[in-house]
Amino acid sequence: MKKSSRLAAIAALTLPALSSAQVTMKPDGEFRSLWTLASSVSGGNTEASSITLTGEAVKQTDHSKWLSLGRVYYARDSEKTSASNVALGTQYDQDLFNNDYFAVAKLDYFRDRPANIVSRVSAYGGLGRHLIRNDTNTWDVFGGFGYSEDRYINPADVAGEMRLRYGRTEGVLSESSNHKLTPSTTFKQKLEYYPDLRNTGEYRAVFDTGLSVAMTATWQLTTGVLYRYNSAPGRNLKHYDVMFLTGISMRFD
Repeated sequence: MKKSSRLAAIAALTLPALSSAQVTMKPDGEFRSLWTLASSVSGGNTEASSITLTGEAVKQTDHSKWLSLGRVYYARDSEKTSASNVALGTQYDQDLFNNDYFAVAKLDYFRDRPANIVSRVSAYGGLGRHLIRNDTNTWDVFGGFGYSEDRYINPADVAGEMRLRYGRTEGVLSESSNHKLTPSTTFKQKLEYYPDLRNTGEYRAVFDTGLSVAMTATWQLTTGVLYRYNSAPGRNLKHYDVMFLTGISMRFD
């Protein structure tokens, strides 16, 4: 597979996952944001460059959380632009039943014309539970259902047919945790599983990890790994993709 095709496949699978750093969480009803810039450049036998800008904003109270995410990704090899996409997402959690459980509403948008995707819109809803929630560690689980629809620039071979659009009902199972390892170091991870309920046996999976170290109250060094698996990625594409990101983050509290 050509390098540009591999990069396009990675971009197509990269949804608005959590950024490597952690936005400040305080249950005071105020909006806070975090911006992360990551880039890579290589030369010699392989010439390529990429840049990723990620934004995260959150508003939290004692019983609810509204989280919004955005990512712009651009990659170029020695021949042409191999990826150029925009991903947006928002999720609202509302505590229920003495704050042990929470209701979830989630909406995602993705666009990547080099990867033949005009738009991907996904909406999910479900129920989650706070397994651990304190000042240094949190661990949540979530399950639900939703609908996702892709629109393509050119006809694509999907589920055995050439299509300009493809919609399907999906399930979602997710677990995520955040850990304050030291006063200046945080770690987080998230695992998501999306079974295709229209074509039984097909599914997507996402696993993200991120580590951040504070340099000042505003600036942080960040590193992270994004892993994507698709049981039916399409012709001439691998089932999995991995991205390693290193960058710098700026928070606005």
